[in-house]
Amino acid sequence: GCYDELMELVEKIKKEKVKRRPFFRFFKSITKIFIKKPKIVNLNETLENGSIFLCNHSGATGPFVLEYYFPRDFHFWGTYEMTMGFKERWKYMAYKEFPNMRHNNKFMSIIKASAVAPFSGMFYKGLQLIPTYPDGRLKKTIETSMNYLNKNSNIIIFPEDISKGYFDVLKSYFSGFWLLAKQYVEKFKKDIKIYNMYFKKKTKTLIIDKAISVK
Repeated sequence: GCYDELMELVEKIKKEKVKRRPFFRFFKSITKIFIKKPKIVNLNETLENGSIFLCNHSGATGPFVLEYYFPRDFHFWGTYEMTMGFKERWKYMAYKEFPNMRHNNKFMSIIKASAVAPFSGMFYKGLQLIPTYPDGRLKKTIETSMNYLNKNSNIIIFPEDISKGYFDVLKSYFSGFWLLAKQYVEKFKKDIKIYNMYFKKKTKTLIIDKAISVK
C-alpha cells in the first residue's frame, strides 16, 4: 500500500545519502565553528534532488559554506590535480592556485603550497570530489556524475574561469555543466533541473535562483 511505498522511498533516500569519509567528518566538526552559517534565500518552492547546482567559488570560502550548510546532499566537481598525488597537488597550488587565483607572490605561493599539499590529499579524498579534466577524460566525469544524479544525489559545479582569479560577479561560464545536463536527458529520457546560485561573501548570503529545465 501507500505506507509500504513511502517506507521504500525513505530507505532509498537513506541508501543514497552522501556519506563523507571519517577523516573529513572529523575535520568538519572542528572547522565548522569558524564558518558562519549563511542566510539562504531560496526563490523556489522546493529544491529537487537529482539536480545540478551552479555557484560562484567566492575564493576559498564558498566551498566550505556549501559543504557545511547547503540543505541537500551533493558531490562537488573539482580540478583533477587535487585528486592526484602529492607532486601534482603541490605543483597546482604553487604555480596556479596561489599565484593566479589568490594573487600571492611566487615565494608565498611556494610556502603555502608546501604547507597545505601534504594534508590536501586526505581532505579531497574525504570530500569525494569528482575530478574534472580539460581533455577526453571529461567523459569519465560526465558518466560518474550522471550515475549520482540518477541515484537522486546532486552535483555542485563552479562554472567560472578561475585562471585569473575569483570574481564576485561571474564573467563567463564553462560549458561542462550543460554537457552533463544534455547527456543526462539523452541517456535517461527525463528532465533535469539546473539551479543557479550566488554566494555573497560580505553579507554571508546564499541566493538560489529559480530552476530552469533542460527540456
